[in-house]
Amino acid sequence: MKVRKLCECALLIAMAILFQLIEASIPLPYVIPGFKLGLANCVAMIALYRYDNKTMTFVNLMRVVLAALMRGTLFQISFWLSFAGAICASLAMWFTKRFTPCTIYGTGMAGSSAHVIAQVAVIMLLYEQWRMIAVLPLLLVTGIPTGIAIAWIAALVLKRLPMKEG
Repeated sequence: MKVRKLCECALLIAMAILFQLIEASIPLPYVIPGFKLGLANCVAMIALYRYDNKTMTFVNLMRVVLAALMRGTLFQISFWLSFAGAICASLAMWFTKRFTPCTIYGTGMAGSSAHVIAQVAVIMLLYEQWRMIAVLPLLLVTGIPTGIAIAWIAALVLKRLPMKEG
């Protein structure tokens, strides 16, 4: 890995951790259990469109692990929710970007939807709360606009970044 790319990845990871920690401290009204804005996913999308899937997945997983270490929640339920969501969102965004004609907005919606589905699945498996599936449609409906908003922010940032070297 070139030094420039390594430094940019470190900055992306730091920004993603910061966004995740800020989002965790924002008190959202709990009308919908489990709803989050997904600000850190904006950084993942920037990594995907600036570099590749491997870099995005690395940024996402490092964000989850390091943020959990900073908050003292490594291997607790919030870690597993975040970990499963990050993996599934990374796979969905990569698949959407690689194999469909979707724009960055479609990629954002796919990532958001996959994240929600993974988190509901983890809750259902760990707590054996099968009725949690009833919340899934509501979370998907709220996840789609947030996925579009996150993609919009990522697109704005990508337009302003200098061209990558090599």
